[in-house]
Amino acid sequence: MNRNEASIEMATRPPKRRPTSEAHDSKRLEIIQHCANLFDKEGYHRTTMQMLADEVGLGKPTLYHYFRSKAEILYAIHEIHIDALLASLDQLSRKDLEPSQLLRNACTDILQQIADHPGYVRAFMDHYADLEGEMRKNIRDRRNQYFDGICNVIQRGIDEGRFKRCDVELTAYGFLGMGNWAYKWYPAMHKKRSPESVSKALCDVFMKGLETSAD
Repeated sequence: MNRNEASIEMATRPPKRRPTSEAHDSKRLEIIQHCANLFDKEGYHRTTMQMLADEVGLGKPTLYHYFRSKAEILYAIHEIHIDALLASLDQLSRKDLEPSQLLRNACTDILQQIADHPGYVRAFMDHYADLEGEMRKNIRDRRNQYFDGICNVIQRGIDEGRFKRCDVELTAYGFLGMGNWAYKWYPAMHKKRSPESVSKALCDVFMKGLETSAD
């Protein structure tokens, strides 16, 4: 393997987990938050490591101590966002909730992420294709895990006679498209409309077409 090939492999391979201090992890999260905001403002492709270092108030060599590349920062943003959604869906699935309420809560969680971390969500939606190699595979696997979780909720609703018989995967795509696409318009109104109120407005319409009681 030549030097160029080694550099490409390193850039597309997730960073190895190594023991860190609480202060290190806190600083790393602060860097991610600043970088997500800069990506949102300037665009991922136009942003350089020097711009990121300036945004965080660090020298570029110090920034490299925390992240080896811009792609590694993008990967960290993807990890934080999808892991938050997976953790929330797992917690909801452990509760004694009807499938319709579980979907409503999942939609609220998506909207809450958009309200709290618009830069994370925009990077997640717009720049998944910029991840490469093992980084993209890892995030793709987690995306699929979340999608499968939503499919399981819909299938459970069908099995219990609460939802109409439908194409489970297409219904899941429709549900997630409804929530995820809000990253385009919800940040501008989130101070006026809470995630709960917007989720209710969206899901009321969606559920009327899905629940058997709508017949």
